Amino acid sequence: MHATLREYQGIQDPEDLQQLLRDGLLAELQALPGFLAYYFVDVGEAGDRMISLTVFESQEAAQASNQLAAQWVDRWLTDNLSTPPIISLMDAGPVITSALAQGR
Repeated sequence: MHATLREYQGIQDPEDLQQLLRDGLLAELQALPGFLAYYFVDVGEAGDRMISLTVFESQEAAQASNQLAAQWVDRWLTDNLSTPPIISLMDAGPVITSALAQGR
């Protein structure tokens, strides 16, 4: 497994992004081969700092998700948010250890 971590700063209302993410970016990521998981987490105050974690079966797919996400942000977030977020992208890396709840 390989994962990509992205940090978004300056999102004023993360609730506004939910539908855009579900219908747009998430649908596109799920269509990539080897997609395993996507998480979008509010780690700041009221969206000040958000992170996303995307997990794929291969490094190539994880890296492809970086390009897709960058294009999607340029296309949708810059037009749909009053202040475009600042995005820090970290390259895809191997997942060293993982765990899931039993039965999932």
